[in-house]
Amino acid sequence: MEIDVRASHTGIADTYRYQIAVRKGDGKTAVYHLDFKRIGQNMHHWFAPVYVETALLNNAFSLEFYDIKALSDANRHQRSAFDTYTAMHYTLLRRERLFVVGIGETLLKFAYQYHARIIFSAPLRPALAKIYDFLLKKYAHTGRYLYKIEFVKDGLYVIEIPRSPHNLPY
Repeated sequence: MEIDVRASHTGIADTYRYQIAVRKGDGKTAVYHLDFKRIGQNMHHWFAPVYVETALLNNAFSLEFYDIKALSDANRHQRSAFDTYTAMHYTLLRRERLFVVGIGETLLKFAYQYHARIIFSAPLRPALAKIYDFLLKKYAHTGRYLYKIEFVKDGLYVIEIPRSPHNLPY
């Protein structure tokens, strides 16, 4: 399985996009968008009780991950933009590779390039939430991020990125 990640322009202020193309050996292909959006003042209240340091909140981003086909098909079929539009039939190992290499490594590169300190996602699909939780716990030992489990009860999957990425190659 090949995973190709490229930065893509959104034309929207404080929004950064990466396009993740996946090609499987069986000929199936899918293209996803991974969007990072700097949170505005209206979102600061969610995190202010926990993060009193302004520098952290000013460098907080939300993350959205979705199939690119959702951009053209969602309105036509009355489906959520976060539904599955491309049936890739990933094995558990390949799905984990997509999330670790395609999303995880891109997330860390983004964080260090744009000085992101907090990145969170609020997945609408329970299956996606379970994947996030499982993988964030599994890879937390690497020290590249701190998984803030206390936000899970609110449906948020939050990681803190250390200020000094001394062990990262990015």
